Amino acid sequence: MVPIETLKNLDIFDGLSERELELLTGIAETVELPKGSIIFKEHDEANNLFILLHGNVAIQFEVGRNRDVVVHSVGSGQAFGWSALVQPYKFTATARCINASKLVTISRVKLRNLMVEDCHLGFVIMEKLAELVSERVRETRIQLISMLHG
Repeated sequence: MVPIETLKNLDIFDGLSERELELLTGIAETVELPKGSIIFKEHDEANNLFILLHGNVAIQFEVGRNRDVVVHSVGSGQAFGWSALVQPYKFTATARCINASKLVTISRVKLRNLMVEDCHLGFVIMEKLAELVSERVRETRIQLISMLHG
């Protein structure tokens, strides 16, 4: 269980009511991982949404034999693993802890059930998720252009 005060400070939950945040505390958990831990791999089934509380996480793609390119570095308070809320529920990248990290993890099934029961909660989270995906696409595009012209 994650304290409501922790959830209040996370961008993805900005705009939710106290009652909605209380619902989330019942399904959110924290996990601490050491440096170098793989949180998920590209193409794995996406069973959880993650929010970084402390540390740094690299989002990377495999671009060749044993060659990965970091396309985003997740900072404190940022959500990642958005594939847990979008079909086909497969991760599109790999997430690795750059250093020791503390995460909030929320089950896809439990979160989707809450989102169906509370349409406002679902709308706010999906709107924040769309912003997140849009930003990641823009960052990836900039990196791709840089790689092609660098």
